[in-house]
Amino acid sequence: MHYQRFAAISLGCALLSACGGGGGGGGGVNSTSPPPSANANSSLVNLQYSEDFIGRAAIIRYNVSRATGGATVRDPRENLGAQIRYDAVNKTYLLAGTTYPSSTFGPANRDAASSGAVITAYEKVSGNRQENLALFNPGPANTELALTYASYGALQTITDNGATVDVATAFFTYGVQTAASDMPRTGSVNYRTRIDGQYADATGVYSVSGPSSFSANFGAGTIAFSMDPVGQNVVTGGTKSLGSHTMTGSIAIGNQFNASTEFSRPYGSSVAGYFYGPGAAELGGTFLIRDNTGGSGAGAGIVVGKKN
Repeated sequence: MHYQRFAAISLGCALLSACGGGGGGGGGVNSTSPPPSANANSSLVNLQYSEDFIGRAAIIRYNVSRATGGATVRDPRENLGAQIRYDAVNKTYLLAGTTYPSSTFGPANRDAASSGAVITAYEKVSGNRQENLALFNPGPANTELALTYASYGALQTITDNGATVDVATAFFTYGVQTAASDMPRTGSVNYRTRIDGQYADATGVYSVSGPSSFSANFGAGTIAFSMDPVGQNVVTGGTKSLGSHTMTGSIAIGNQFNASTEFSRPYGSSVAGYFYGPGAAELGGTFLIRDNTGGSGAGAGIVVGKKN
């Protein structure tokens, strides 16, 4: 199961007016997390302590016409720092530090039917508003990519206004960051990567996946990232090529990276993120895509990877 498919299926369900209200409301979960523990988790597998994990979030907002399925992207489209706040007492997650509305998800909101070895899914429904959180499961049981120190997720709100559906989606990565003193200073490394995201334009809303690659030259302090994203319409299943993106960028402030393409291309893009784990064992970042052909399309998503 493709991780981002969860949010895409939920949106497609809403557009077809066939959604069920399985998640319920807040479920009595405390929305205020306690202060982080003095202890720190050594990985994301079997979390033991409350902690604020530093990461990034790429946010896209759009309105969808139920009659046509076409989307109108609303600004701003953002790629910014974020925190994933884990509460070890209540086993809850909260996306904080962004302009996205905060919402806490815990065991009472878990959607068992949509959860499995690859993702854990959560859902809240209140009136005409639905919130979905999907987290990519770290650990060796994940058959798509077994991450230990980094992970990612999608938080989506869907507000049904009848003729239109308002959607906001935040894609985020987070994890146990590589200490600046532990960053490699020599050599080059290739990472096995995956991308996930969403794209919206006048023709519809698309879940995004496709091949990608990432390499880091730690001696030179540079990175190279490429992706060939393909969108799949969440209602019709039709596909759309979103261009070929090759970016070169830099490693800065110890464990961060960033890169971008020329935005004069048919589809421009940018990426930014962090290295995670001992010796930059893994990475996680977020990207934006912009249509430069005269249309108003835009996309947002994540890239995660681990050393080959």
